[in-house]
Amino acid sequence: MTHPDPSTTAGPGPGVPAPEATPVVPPAARRRALGAALAASISGLMFGWDAMSLNVIKNALAFHTGASTGMLGFAVAFGVLTAVLGAFLAGRLSDRIGRRAIMIVAAILFIVSSVGTAFVGDSMAMFLFWRIFSGMAMGAAMTIAPAYVSETSPASMRGMLVSLRQFMLIIGLFVCGLLGDAMLAAAPAPQGDAPLSTSQLGLLGLHLEVWQWAFLSVALGGVIYLVASLLIPESPRFLIAHGRTDQARAVLARTVGEEGVDQRVEEITRSLTDHGSGHGSGRRGSGFRALLVPGTSRLQRIVWVGIGLAALQQLVGINAIFYYATTIFATIGFGEQDALKQTLVLTAVKVVAIILGMLLVDRVGRRPLLLWGSISMFAALVVTAVIMLTAPQVAQDGGGTAPDLASSPVLGILALVALCLYVGAYAGTWGPIMWVLIGEMFPNRMRGAATSVAGGVEWASNFAVTLTFPVLAAWSIGTTYAVYAIIALASILFVLKLVPETKNLELEQMDDIVDAPAAART
Repeated sequence: MTHPDPSTTAGPGPGVPAPEATPVVPPAARRRALGAALAASISGLMFGWDAMSLNVIKNALAFHTGASTGMLGFAVAFGVLTAVLGAFLAGRLSDRIGRRAIMIVAAILFIVSSVGTAFVGDSMAMFLFWRIFSGMAMGAAMTIAPAYVSETSPASMRGMLVSLRQFMLIIGLFVCGLLGDAMLAAAPAPQGDAPLSTSQLGLLGLHLEVWQWAFLSVALGGVIYLVASLLIPESPRFLIAHGRTDQARAVLARTVGEEGVDQRVEEITRSLTDHGSGHGSGRRGSGFRALLVPGTSRLQRIVWVGIGLAALQQLVGINAIFYYATTIFATIGFGEQDALKQTLVLTAVKVVAIILGMLLVDRVGRRPLLLWGSISMFAALVVTAVIMLTAPQVAQDGGGTAPDLASSPVLGILALVALCLYVGAYAGTWGPIMWVLIGEMFPNRMRGAATSVAGGVEWASNFAVTLTFPVLAAWSIGTTYAVYAIIALASILFVLKLVPETKNLELEQMDDIVDAPAAART
């Protein structure tokens, strides 16, 4: 096969082969692929469910354990840290026991850890113990979903189906947030200075505190995830890798159609054992060894691309933007009591953006949408940084100063517009499309291990931003946003120079993305 020179490849991106003619996918196969994607995407819903339970328990945890503010912050963030381990283990382990098996294990961990957390009493140690398993479940479920959906979806709709997880995450955060608010609203007034989340609710013959019901509801979500995972087929790529070719052929026929199934099985088999580019170099390493340039200890270029995508998705500061959103809303008349209205505005922006992204990702492509997202986020962050640096400064109770946007309605409105632009750009592009690429751009032989590495980097970057933003913001919120703007600028260059276009490519063509740069140099 002849590889194009990456320096002269215009539309698709660096070193990417032209997509082959895409077979027509029967409606029944499309529906089955959608069903499998929805089941895997429940991981996004679980993220929202878990976030709701943490929001409900924070005050109760401080009340029951007497934890300091610092300890409480660490306890809530501890799940993110353990998610790094879950993500790192999930992809590689899925090569041994299966993608679907990882989802089943994650669902069981959600159930067990949520029930355990509901009965920790006044023990912070037990809360942290159960957060180890819930965090690992979250990291594993969120990381394995893109790989599984990519491997069970037709190429023509793969981007949209992988993006479903991000859509479920957005909806889950909103709906589960409403569920938490409803439980708190139904609770009777607490005694003394106890927080509302410690009030008892009588349901199903049990009298438990609100925060306990919140975690038991997460266990219910885990049951839904478990049942859905048991009903879907295993990845055909995993089945072929383990010699279960007949089962893989049946799964492919059901999810992508009967046309060309035997040829597809042959292509998958070859991609799992050979170089895949026609050079006849024979069998390669497996597992984490497959991530290395053959004969060296260096990671392959495509692995570094995955690491860069995963890190940049978080380092552009998405969590920090939400952290400061309340201040921006307050400048145009939204008080703390209007938290639901603020949430509705941001959720509406995110839902519209993700739907547009899902509709465009398989038509426009991954690279154009990522570029649009990076440019939009860069512009929004620059505007926000300038506003924060030029606005009048007011003294804070804890020391230091902060921008006084309330004294200038024009600046407040500009900041709100910039906030919505940033949130929309992220939700419709980098939020889902990073995971689309992580799930599909790695060759079959390394997908599990490479997804582990990228997933671990994404969660670690999430933790780093969450940990450092309060310190940076206390120093200078305007300068902090300028730093994020520089990172967004770097993401533009990263996409232009390194990110391949994978639209309409079969997963078995991803070997060409790995091999093209070296082939072009020779």
